[in-house]
Amino acid sequence: MNKALFINAKTSESGVKINLLNHNYNITYPKKIWAGLPLHFKKIFLDNLAYASTNFLPLMLDKNKISYNTNPPILENLLYKNVLLDLLNCERGDHKQHLTYVKNFYNLEFIFSSQESSLLKSTDWEKIKTNEKTVIVPFTFGKESLATVALCQEIGLEPILVYCQEPSQPYEEKYKLKALKKFSQEFGLTYYFLKNEPGKFRYGKAFNLKNPTEIGWGTQTTNLALMMLPFAYHHQAKYILFGNEYSNNEFNWKNGWKEWLSYDQTNENIINQDNMVRLLSNDQVRIRSTFQPLEEINIFFLLHHRYPEYGKYQFSCIAEDPLTKNSQWCHKCYKCSLMFLFAECCRIDYQKIGFKKNLLHLPSMYDHYFGKKFAAGSNKELDFSFYILHNRQHQSNYLKQFKKEKLPQTKSWSHYLKYYTAKKPFTNLPEKFENKMLKIFTEELDHFKNAISK
Repeated sequence: MNKALFINAKTSESGVKINLLNHNYNITYPKKIWAGLPLHFKKIFLDNLAYASTNFLPLMLDKNKISYNTNPPILENLLYKNVLLDLLNCERGDHKQHLTYVKNFYNLEFIFSSQESSLLKSTDWEKIKTNEKTVIVPFTFGKESLATVALCQEIGLEPILVYCQEPSQPYEEKYKLKALKKFSQEFGLTYYFLKNEPGKFRYGKAFNLKNPTEIGWGTQTTNLALMMLPFAYHHQAKYILFGNEYSNNEFNWKNGWKEWLSYDQTNENIINQDNMVRLLSNDQVRIRSTFQPLEEINIFFLLHHRYPEYGKYQFSCIAEDPLTKNSQWCHKCYKCSLMFLFAECCRIDYQKIGFKKNLLHLPSMYDHYFGKKFAAGSNKELDFSFYILHNRQHQSNYLKQFKKEKLPQTKSWSHYLKYYTAKKPFTNLPEKFENKMLKIFTEELDHFKNAISK
């Protein structure tokens, strides 16, 4: 059997063009960002970004080879590892037999146009003197990116916002582009839009797959890390900041194998991402995380308690269904249900952040917790959140279900309270701003403890 997928990638006047199956997928940068990059850097960038954007596609398309017209990427091993360690979670999401994807990916044959990788020339970045106070924020309007921007502005950093298109989520772009202009004007921020047509590979939407797949989603932040480099070059930014919460490090055991819930956002992979951008920037740019010591609900609380003027912009909906009129939420997806639950736990008025309905009164909103529906994220945090509402004697059918089905299996309230009101171990905060950040985290964890204990 010889079933190869052919990738023809090249640079263009405004970015990178990836051709496969007779179709072009463009990554399009603002002209002033792309035009100023050294030509040799663009070549190395192409080798690595083409591979990062496509190396998982043979699994979607039932191929056993993938052939590139580009050179072997110097980041191949790190990018390969990211996909490999995400595949067990994809198997669970796609209801596939254990190790099916892992075996197929392991056996893939990768073919390149030469045997030699292109290496960065020191002259490519020699004119760049990065500024530690200038940071690039991959911006989504999610709670982490909003809180990152607010935190940066409080401690004296200058965040540059880059909203990267996610075409597999068709109902978000129009809303976010309009909100991005308003948000940036309100807070005096520089922002960009990055057109990312390879985003159509998510769920296999570019190929009209009969059965959507989770393959490829688990490389999102790693690909973003690479795609932010041209913006870092232009703005001479020292850091690219992600807002990964601590629960991203969680994993399950599956037949003796670690099944990571979101490997690309683990502490370990932040180190890998950091090494990637260091290699492609002559050690000028670093990847760091803003919220490693906190859990997801802590970040949600910090945003809406400390920075409510930023929090009103939150958009965390998956946006696979149309948004509710005059709202940034579809009121149907698991992210909507989770954010609504957090709002109730943290005593945040859900109407002030755009919700039009009480999701705890709607059926089937929490099937990913009480049923078998697949969703990313930590069930421990759901245990904790429902426990908070149980302690308040919150009235809904979900709380009755929690009391009957979940509460007998959960740990004690004191265990959850201690765990979710304490800072977690961290390795990747921006070093010179670490103390300021930790002081803010300590203050907000104290406020959080008071809010959930009343």
